[in-house]
Amino acid sequence: MIRLVLVTVLSVLLSLISGVSHAEVPAVVGTAGNLIREEEPRADGIRHVDTKAILAGLAALNANTYVYPMAGDNVHWTDLRDEFLPAARQAGISVWVLVYAPSQAAVSRPFKDDYVAWSREIATLAKSSPNLVGWTVDDYAYDLATFTPAYVGQMRAAAEAVSPALKFVPIVYYSQFTDAFIAGQVPLLDGVIFPFRDEPYRDTSWTWSLSYQVKQLAARLPGTEVHLMPYAHPLSHAAQKPTVSYVEAITRKGIELVRTGELAGVLQYKLPFVSRDQGWTRPATDNLARTGSGRLSFVVQTGTATKPGMACGATRTAALTPGAATRAVSFWHRDTSGATGPSGYHRKQLLLNGQLIWDRDVTADAANVWQKVTVDLTARLAGAASAKLQWRLYERKGVSNYFIDASVDDIALTGLQLSDPGVENATTWTAGLARTGGPVYCSAQVYHQNYGADLGARLARLYAAG
Repeated sequence: MIRLVLVTVLSVLLSLISGVSHAEVPAVVGTAGNLIREEEPRADGIRHVDTKAILAGLAALNANTYVYPMAGDNVHWTDLRDEFLPAARQAGISVWVLVYAPSQAAVSRPFKDDYVAWSREIATLAKSSPNLVGWTVDDYAYDLATFTPAYVGQMRAAAEAVSPALKFVPIVYYSQFTDAFIAGQVPLLDGVIFPFRDEPYRDTSWTWSLSYQVKQLAARLPGTEVHLMPYAHPLSHAAQKPTVSYVEAITRKGIELVRTGELAGVLQYKLPFVSRDQGWTRPATDNLARTGSGRLSFVVQTGTATKPGMACGATRTAALTPGAATRAVSFWHRDTSGATGPSGYHRKQLLLNGQLIWDRDVTADAANVWQKVTVDLTARLAGAASAKLQWRLYERKGVSNYFIDASVDDIALTGLQLSDPGVENATTWTAGLARTGGPVYCSAQVYHQNYGADLGARLARLYAAG
């Protein structure tokens, strides 16, 4: 922390001296986890870490940083020391080591829950491997009974005695940045990794709260490096997997915030960046569209409380076809409730220019069966210049634990024109998304079978430009 402040002050002073030039430090862009092993065991009977495949994947991604996870057997540590770090240095890749917190199911070997030993041994390795620049503890703030200020002080002392430049940058969630944490913990850290999950709602569909949360952290953590971690891997307890469009949008905004100085970098969480990764492709069952690959989705998650009047809507403006005698909209809809669910809570609705013109309870039809509806708009649009259509999920009464995922797809218009009526391009719909109250959220869910390849290509462009 002291080092960061001194470097910042020095940079400001140098910038004020005429004729002094200084190179801008490149942003951290990369990914964490998804370590790949070789396909065949070597003579020792072990499938070692596939250094060549990982570095090739990072190169294709235009990444400059890899967060190397310590899970599994001791080969992760020896392969890091003997093979991965030297090869990564030649490839220009900076490395951080990820160690798991004691409450997690994964066990980091060889030093397990001795974090003073981890700190000392990682620092020792960094002394001979200058591209090993930092380390992190996953889910750090869930285990503050272990990571007391006194214990973290021992960890820091052990590292600084060997390699003072080594950074300690643990993973901390937005809600865990309490006043007590900031006062007691942050002065002991060189930065934090901030996984974005739209807290307090815990999803990987809604992107709009990112800027607010980053700006809050920048204001509350002045002088502290904050690295954004988008979820490229499914988040536990979230209703939906992250889509290509979602991760791309979070990453694009993250890089913008790096440019403004509010973030220090972007590190994906478990991006499948090697084709052998099991997450490289998505099963066909992930495609919940009626036709094609996309649908509008409106969600209230399990165990989530809502209040009457909360809603999330997808709004688009349709152009009127000149001289049309009839104007109408038809679309297909379905939901996960069915007739067995309690009625009077979740309502599927369509609004025209702010006025409700179609309303249906989620229990009115069979669960997960597409239904078609057609609404005549001719009289309502007499003399109008355009039509603003909004599909939404509305809470007639609040719930405490009533999961719903309502879908809209295959919109057809008569006497009107609307781009992407089949919801095949998430970007087309994203600007028109708006939620009221928070826990009801909506998104354009577009399925990509080749998830790893398609997402990696988009992130590579963002990383190269960043």
